[in-house]
Amino acid sequence: MQGSSDIPLNERGRQQARQTKEFLDGLGIVVTKIISSPLERAIETGSLATGIPVDQVETDPNLIEMAFGVCEMRNMEEEDPGFLHQCFDTPAEYIPPEGGECYDEVVARAGALVERVRRMITSGELGSDDVLLLVSHGALSHCLFEYIKKTPRAALWDVDFNNCAIAELFLSADGKSDDYRFVSEGFEKNW
Repeated sequence: MQGSSDIPLNERGRQQARQTKEFLDGLGIVVTKIISSPLERAIETGSLATGIPVDQVETDPNLIEMAFGVCEMRNMEEEDPGFLHQCFDTPAEYIPPEGGECYDEVVARAGALVERVRRMITSGELGSDDVLLLVSHGALSHCLFEYIKKTPRAALWDVDFNNCAIAELFLSADGKSDDYRFVSEGFEKNW
């Protein structure tokens, strides 16, 4: 479990990010702004996937991965498979470990980020020619999708969102017709 622990991106992740840049280039998509999780692995992924230098990547703590508390940096498949079952198979019943976040907290952070982007659009901070890339992590992304579509918690993990997958977000002014669609399925996970 990596969670909110700040571990570096591995070489496989770097290669996936470079391939994502090739994919975006092939579609003619030019990212003009990145807002990333403050974790090193996310910042580097965003930079490699766009060519935007690391020092120009803005961070937002709302994009950080879900905190798994005392379970982070441990192999929970070996130590406690029941924890993984509760976390991923029955998220509506998930009880976070000591120091961890519950799903409601992560959905609230994802919602705060969505509302920030909505304000950036309505205020004109993001223009029609801008392409904003949000760089985050698996659990946070699933919670962002839940916030946008108002899906039930039991369906949180029904959408498969792989490493470097790209989803285009459609945010309406009032939030009533928010949606998303996958542009790229990304790559298999690193586990």
